Amino acid sequence: MTTANAVPELTILVPTRNEAENVDPLLRRLSGTVEPGTVVLFVDDSDDETPHVIQAAQERGFGSLAIRLLHRSGEQRTGGLGGAVLAGLERAHTQWVCVMDGDLQHPPEVVPRLLNAATSAQADLIVASRYIKGGRNEGLGPVRTAVSWGSTMLAKAMFPHRLRGIHDPMSGFFLFRRDAMTEPMTPRGFKILLEMAVRHPDLIRCEVPFVFVERMLGTSKGTIREGLRYLQLLAEMRWRLWWRQPVPAKRLGAREGDLVA
Repeated sequence: MTTANAVPELTILVPTRNEAENVDPLLRRLSGTVEPGTVVLFVDDSDDETPHVIQAAQERGFGSLAIRLLHRSGEQRTGGLGGAVLAGLERAHTQWVCVMDGDLQHPPEVVPRLLNAATSAQADLIVASRYIKGGRNEGLGPVRTAVSWGSTMLAKAMFPHRLRGIHDPMSGFFLFRRDAMTEPMTPRGFKILLEMAVRHPDLIRCEVPFVFVERMLGTSKGTIREGLRYLQLLAEMRWRLWWRQPVPAKRLGAREGDLVA
């Protein structure tokens, strides 16, 4: 995959908010899983010790991982998790980018499987899915599981063509080819994969099963407010697709007034 002195081909983009306890365990597992030279970019919106823990990890080193930190504060914290992902993309320069949570509910050991699937399927977007054979959703209780499933069905009903081939558009664990993301996006909350898939219907997609596990440390960031943001995002994307309204440019090289296809 990568060779000595070569530019790393993969950036693992980890949005974090108050995940100080999970940083070292995540890096430890990634260092034993991914190729040497892989970039781990934390986009951090924390108010606790998380950025200091990340900086300490940079100084100590974890194998041959290239650890990077982008800490956002105050007015920089726009767009929720989706905004953090796009801020990270401004700093990413590798061919492939993997987005995953920093709470270990997304097993780091799945990352090489996503990258292998990109090569074998010649895909642009590879989704770690809870809802295909071999995948399970163990990290949510009965109520949140029902909400997640209902949200998934609503999204697929609203965008049946644009979400074809994706059983888990609500997943926060996915890999994509960076230069395939050509459309401007308006991130709102934590469902950035959904927006990427809807705005890029011609991407070649595939899915890899994974088990969404229980959170070991910290607290969940899912809230009623995030659910309302999700519904607002669905409505706005559907409206713009109907009327082909311009959206604010939120990508490298995008122009104000670009249209959503």
